[in-house]
Formats: sequence, C-alpha cells, structure tokens
Amino acid sequence: MNQIGALRIAPLPAETTWSLLGRVAARYGMSATDLRTSWEWRNHPPRSPGTSGVRPDAEVLLDTAGQHLLTAMCRTDPSTLQHALPTWADGPALFTAPATAGRPQARWQLGAAAHGPVAYACRLCTARRTGQQVVAMRYRDGWQRVCRRHRRWTLGAGEGHDLEHLDLSGCPEIVAAQRRWPAVVRRATAAKVAPGAVFAVAQAVVCQWWNLALGWTDERIWPARLHQLAGGDAGPQFWWWRAVAREPATFPEVMALAEALLDPAVAEMVWQDSGADNIQLFPPDGQFGQELGRRLGRPWLAKAGAVPDSSALNAWWGALVRRRRGTGQTGDWGTDPWWIKREDQPVAVAAQLRTLTQRADGTITWRASVSRPERTWINDRVRDATELLASLDPHDTAPLATVAQRLIDTLNQSIDTLDQAVTAVASAAHTAGIPLDSLVTWTRIPAEDLQQDIDDHRDDLKEMYG
Repeated sequence: MNQIGALRIAPLPAETTWSLLGRVAARYGMSATDLRTSWEWRNHPPRSPGTSGVRPDAEVLLDTAGQHLLTAMCRTDPSTLQHALPTWADGPALFTAPATAGRPQARWQLGAAAHGPVAYACRLCTARRTGQQVVAMRYRDGWQRVCRRHRRWTLGAGEGHDLEHLDLSGCPEIVAAQRRWPAVVRRATAAKVAPGAVFAVAQAVVCQWWNLALGWTDERIWPARLHQLAGGDAGPQFWWWRAVAREPATFPEVMALAEALLDPAVAEMVWQDSGADNIQLFPPDGQFGQELGRRLGRPWLAKAGAVPDSSALNAWWGALVRRRRGTGQTGDWGTDPWWIKREDQPVAVAAQLRTLTQRADGTITWRASVSRPERTWINDRVRDATELLASLDPHDTAPLATVAQRLIDTLNQSIDTLDQAVTAVASAAHTAGIPLDSLVTWTRIPAEDLQQDIDDHRDDLKEMYG
C-alpha cells in the first residue's frame, strides 16, 4: 500500500469507476478485493447469479474523500476523472451519514441504473491506450458497440455469458452501418428528436422482425450473418447464439430503419397509406411497406406482413398519423412516435439466456412459454373433443346400423379435433424451444409431416388471431 500513487493511471473515456478501480489494482499488482478495503462500503456489491464475484456491469459511487483517494491512486488531475467517468459527479450527494473515523466512503450500484448500458471495452484498444492487458468496462449505447479499428462488436457486460466481443471481420456491413449513425444524429437533431429515442424505436421494430423472421421463407441475410458471427456455424447452440448475437446481427437494419423513420418522404408515404384526410385501413403492402423493403434490401418484406406484424412499428406510424390529424391530447403518448410501450421493448439478452437455461432444465412453465392465443386454441380443441366424447352413448337403443354409424362419426370427429390439439401443442412447444426431434418422438409423427402440420397450424392461428 505504500507504493499506491507512484504510477499514473489514466481513465478511459466513459469508463465505469469500478472498471478503473480494477485497473488500478492490476497496475499495482493487487486484487480488486484488497484495494476495496481502502473505502468504507455502504452496501453490498451486486453479484453475478450463481457466483460470488462482483457483476462486471457494477458501478461504484464515491464521496468526496473517496474521490480524493482514487485521484491520488491514479496520480492524475481530478478534472480528468470528472471528464472521463460519467458517474463521478453523482457520488458526493449520495452520502449524508458520516464516515467511520473519517474514512472514504463508497456505494455500489448497477451501471445501468447509475448512468446507462455497460459494455466491455475492446481489449486491444485498452492495451493500446493504457499499456494494460486487462478487462475494462465502458458506458456504451447500442450505436457505440463497433470498434472499427479492430473490427469487433463489444458485448454488454453482465449479460450472463463470458464473451467480451464478437469478430466482425466476416461482416463488413456491420462495420459500415456504424458510419450511418452521424446522418441519423443530424436528421434527428433537425427534427428536434433525441437520436437515442430514434435508435430505440428502430431497434424495437427490428427485434420484433428478428423474432418473426424464423417464419419468413425468403429471409437469407440474418441466418447467414448469425452463423458468421458465431464463427461460421452456430450449430447445436443456435438459440444461444441467436440471443447473444442479436444486436450486431440486426445493427445494419436498425441503422437503415432509423434513417427511414426520420425521412419526411417516408412520413408522407405513411400519411398517404393512411388515407390522408380520408381515413382508410392501412395497407400492409402499401407505399410505406414497399419503401422499407427497398431500404432494408428485402423487396418481399411488405408481403411477408412485416408492417402489421410489428406492434412497435404500428405504434410509430399510428402516432405519426394522429399527430398530423390533430387527434389526441398534447403530450399524450399516442401522438408521440418515439414513445415505446413496455411490451414492445426488446427482451434483454440476459433474460433470453435465463429462459434458455430454464428450458434446458425443464423448469420453464407452460404458461410462461406459450402465448395466450395458442393456449386458447388448444383449450378450445380439447373442450370440443371432450364434449364430443361425452355425447357418446354406447347404450343407445336405436337400430344397430344407426348407433354404429353415430358412434364412429363422433369418434372420428373427436380424433380429428384431438389431432388438431396435438399439432397445436407441438407448435407451441417448438416455438418455445423444444427440438423437433423430441416432438417427433412424443407425437410419433414423421418429422417432415409434423413440420408441415405445424406450419399449417401457425397459418390458421395467424388468420384467426392476427
């Protein structure tokens, strides 16, 4: 401890204070745990599930004395830390209770709650700037994850996996998409909209399409990109990779859509498709849908139902039309195109991985996995079959031929209805992540036939419930 303060340690731009503490400890040959004893901690650190370690996306807030101590350890100017560390100025106001014997104080918080999303810093960039081959964390929004120098996508910290980055060398379109962000910022600023809000809406829409794309027979771009990000082939870990790589895999489309949503010409297409001053049913393959397909390199997008199937996109254009027609109250979210409903916000990567783990362990519940329309369909089929079977009367005194025909017809109807229920259950289980091979074993239906039955059932369900 006597040598603390002998070396100069510069912070990274937008680095978390906890990350800087870890680099300070590493520079002086200490563990972060040992260095933490220099502060009096007001709460317990956030832990990674199933481990005793501190979450990588944790943040540390320091009182004034604690900041002075860290400044001395880094041997740098306080203004440098204040400029580089986003949460630096928020610390002192949190501490009202006096410290024990005047010791510096510190408090734990999650980075997302303290400031925003936390991602791993590119290790090669960190080594280049600091001379340290260590892990570092920085506050990074979704449009800041590309390291163009090393062609890497830096992943979010605390997502429940061990990867720090994905290699983009095989996906130059993702790197190129990063260059479109300044244009989005300029257009958003001109329209007096927060660029981050535009990105959030575009990402919400594209993530909904990402989920729907499993049923798009013409989709070729995302599957190829996903396998490339997974090192060439996602293989048996397809669902795991699909969760982890979703953001980089969809990033080019998010950028293209963000530009489109800010384009006055696209807004005019929405207005014309809505009927302008004469209200009409919004066409799923109108000018707006066709233009999105052109911009996203998928001319079939409108015909695939991408516009009506995305509730986030429906909310965006609906608010746009209501605002232009002057309906709705001022400040009402219904006239704000950049407001996202909670149910339309993308499911976090950590939540997806937890769900995959639960499915693998067999602990995820039926109700949590299967949508309400699917459960309603299955319930109706089982109820119909039950009523048919309950109507059977083997003791009927009618003529033999009449009773036999009536019993056989009723049993056949019951069998057909139960077959529909079997297909619906298989479809729901497959959508929730149960492999087709397992369903083939359970249903005793050949894989090709079962897949066709599931596809037909999904078409029926879509037609009935939308």
